[in-house]
Amino acid sequence: MNLDLNQLRILIALDDERNISRAAEKLYVSQSAASHNLAKLRQRFNDQLFVRTSRGMEPTPFAKNMLPVLRQGVSSIKRASEMQSSFNPLTDPHTFYIGACDYFEFVAMPVLAEKFIEQAPNIRLSIDINSENVKMEQMEGGALDFHVGVDNLPHASKNFSSQEWLRDQYVAVVATWRDIPDKLTTIQFASESQIHLPITLNGSDVIDNWLHDQKLYRNIHMVTQSYAIGGMISARTGLLFPVPIRVAQLLISMIPLKIIELPDEIPPLVLNIITHKLYDHQPSIEWLLSEINAIKKII
Repeated sequence: MNLDLNQLRILIALDDERNISRAAEKLYVSQSAASHNLAKLRQRFNDQLFVRTSRGMEPTPFAKNMLPVLRQGVSSIKRASEMQSSFNPLTDPHTFYIGACDYFEFVAMPVLAEKFIEQAPNIRLSIDINSENVKMEQMEGGALDFHVGVDNLPHASKNFSSQEWLRDQYVAVVATWRDIPDKLTTIQFASESQIHLPITLNGSDVIDNWLHDQKLYRNIHMVTQSYAIGGMISARTGLLFPVPIRVAQLLISMIPLKIIELPDEIPPLVLNIITHKLYDHQPSIEWLLSEINAIKKII
């Protein structure tokens, strides 16, 4: 007969309470269930284990010898199980390493930083913007906790998990002094001289792919790696800068820019969070992912 931890716990409870009813109550089980477990253990060990006396249920010599070892074993199992849920963001120091596109750093990082100052003062976030080409290897090796980007996992290893984080519709920003329609047609949009921020390694994105399907191409005049720099260039030059709307709203609050609507048919930016199954159930990772998902409502 295999030993069951719940059965063994009745022996510790009986040693503490010396009464089968109180032992059952301590374990949140019925008296009949406690008695049933005790009977199975008596059969398993071929010993009465606990016997009724005038002082209550007393352990037999065999049980007395076994109880210290049993208590130590149950205590060790309890400590091991508690290790899985020991992360406390309010007190525990921890550094997270996140591979991400510029969107995540520009839109999400300021919100997370403000939130963590009070709620997680010992948490540090390190963003690797240029991790896309090696993100799988880095996540599998533990160098990155997860990656936030436009990639999904159609061809990736089954060891990785992917979840959609958010979608953001494209608009454009341009200098406030530009005389330009509030909404551009497809032809008008393709004809505009533009600033481009690559969000993938090959430099293209959903806008380029959408235009390519229509046998059109953008007139990209400048390429930047920063939304803030792209916004400043647009404000000075009048070049059109297509960006997701959350980015646009931040830019116009900082720089003299205005928002221009783009053709409705342009697909949205879709960002996914990719994790490795070896690490993604760690309490610290689960906590940070829940925080990142929670800020979608306020960014």
